[in-house]
Amino acid sequence: AYHKRGVYMEETQKKINNKTKIIIIALVAMIVCSVIAFSPYISEYFSKNSNYGDAVVFNVPSGATASDVAKMLEDEGFIKSKYTFIIKYRLNRGVYKNIYQGKFYLNKGMCLNDIMKVLLLTPPETETFTFTVPEGYSIEMIASKCAQMNICTQEEFISAVKNGKYNYEFLNHIPNGNYKYKLEGFLFPSTYEFFEDATPYDIVNKMLAAFEAEYKKNFSNYDNLFENMIIASMVEREAVLDSERAKIAGVIKNRLSEPMKLQIDATVVYAKSNGRYDMTEVLLKDLEVESPYNLYKYEGLTPGPICSPGIKSILAAANPEKHKWLFYHTDEVKKDGSHIFTQTFNEHLSTMN
Repeated sequence: AYHKRGVYMEETQKKINNKTKIIIIALVAMIVCSVIAFSPYISEYFSKNSNYGDAVVFNVPSGATASDVAKMLEDEGFIKSKYTFIIKYRLNRGVYKNIYQGKFYLNKGMCLNDIMKVLLLTPPETETFTFTVPEGYSIEMIASKCAQMNICTQEEFISAVKNGKYNYEFLNHIPNGNYKYKLEGFLFPSTYEFFEDATPYDIVNKMLAAFEAEYKKNFSNYDNLFENMIIASMVEREAVLDSERAKIAGVIKNRLSEPMKLQIDATVVYAKSNGRYDMTEVLLKDLEVESPYNLYKYEGLTPGPICSPGIKSILAAANPEKHKWLFYHTDEVKKDGSHIFTQTFNEHLSTMN
């Protein structure tokens, strides 16, 4: 009986050993197959040898992530698998800190290591252009300048203004109204640098971002934002000297409290020229132009800003000088852009040069 039991146990052990061998062989086979299957990717991950050929332009668009770049490299045949790029990028985040945008020169013979050095460690030599928007420019004037610089057509810029989707806190404080453009006054005047392939949307978006940043530097909230921006835009078109901006804002506030028509020439020009400000003078007949922007015909403020004011005019509108003046006109004797301010209409007439 013991003999039979010993034989049985021996046979059982042989079967177990055979199964173990089969499992081991299967595992080894799987490992070998995996190594064979993944060897190109493993080799790609660790390779540091490049075969350089003709340079090819590789463009990384604005806002691209590491995953986006990896997929583009795979799709365009620079690497075998996007995952090798992603894994190498994530395991070396201390080295690869930036995802640069712009145009790079690569070739299909470069190893992954060299590709990542070019894309992640070397800022591209991207062609850019500067775009200056002076204080007092309207949307129409900005659109015209875009066309003159061959950035885009006027229609394309206007379309980006009217139809683009922008996400800024201050936009929630612009009420609905019968203004010409909701964004009029909020494309902050400054000098900008853009990549050569910038779109009209990119330009508008950057100018709105500049407005929000500048506004937040100077104000803790958006109280009276829209009214102040309308007044600031009038101050911008009327004032020449910085020392008079708060004075003119004070006159506007005083006339609104009377109430009196503001009778500001710049609003007539905005209405008559369709925002282009290409008129050399305002004639009496121009004061009859039918438009809610014509403050010779209508009391109160215009439906919206009439240009993009600079920060000095914005601050003046928010902090108007307190005085009793209700009138002002250009000092034709000094001819330095200054104005003569008076309290009554008779004084206004008597100081005309």
